[in-house]
Amino acid sequence: MRVILPVVLLLLAVWPAGAQTSEEKAYVDARQRMVAELEAKRRSLPQPVNESAWNREETRAQEALKAQFQKILGPAPPPKGFSGFGMHPDPVCCGPGAGALDGFAISNGRIRAVMTTEGILRLWSGRDPRAALANDELDYYRALNTDAPVEVFAPLAVVPPAGADLAIGRLVIKGRDVGRLPLHIVVAVVKQGRVNLALFPASLETPSPDAPCEVLWKDASERYRSAEEIDTRRAINAEAGAAFERCLRGRENGRLLPGLSRRAQRSVDALAAE
Repeated sequence: MRVILPVVLLLLAVWPAGAQTSEEKAYVDARQRMVAELEAKRRSLPQPVNESAWNREETRAQEALKAQFQKILGPAPPPKGFSGFGMHPDPVCCGPGAGALDGFAISNGRIRAVMTTEGILRLWSGRDPRAALANDELDYYRALNTDAPVEVFAPLAVVPPAGADLAIGRLVIKGRDVGRLPLHIVVAVVKQGRVNLALFPASLETPSPDAPCEVLWKDASERYRSAEEIDTRRAINAEAGAAFERCLRGRENGRLLPGLSRRAQRSVDALAAE
């Protein structure tokens, strides 16, 4: 099995001193030791590995990291209406998800998100976190441990909620070689040192008649999601995606997608609520 070490560990060696808090440094040091121990232990086990027993090892590691990560976040709760349901990523060691962005997995029943800190995101990405988000330099596939690559297709116009330092909304393509129809939204909020990131299926109730690109998107997305045959879906994805791209080309995308922008804004507001 190929072991993927968290990128955040490598970045410690090159990031300047003072770029993270003492709690964040302690967390990363603890994570580094824990991953090394888990890797060594897994290599020493008889093959094939008893996955039930190994899951207990992962659970112990998750709980230890969760307690230490809570010290980084401090006593402030998640956004209003959200609750935590574990550490992100899962697993800690020895799988493709092990290199994802560290944080708490949170949900309000409609949105699932990762709650982390600017310091951890800086260490993980090797970039200024706000600039990376604003300039679409963040790898959401790896950060959010999604089941398929994520490509930013178009910006969605959102306004930072009160107290937030930055908020972004993006219409994205999720999947590899699936055509050009974007069917998901990514949002991010930076507030008081915390960063909340989420990816979810895009939805639109009633597009405005004066937003023809949104009318096109809604029709195509409904046809795609209702199609039963995989070949039909692929054809819709390719043809409608190309038509949608032509519609947006050379225009200010955010203003052309008011309904999808409102959907992103609602999620941004939820992730910033106190």
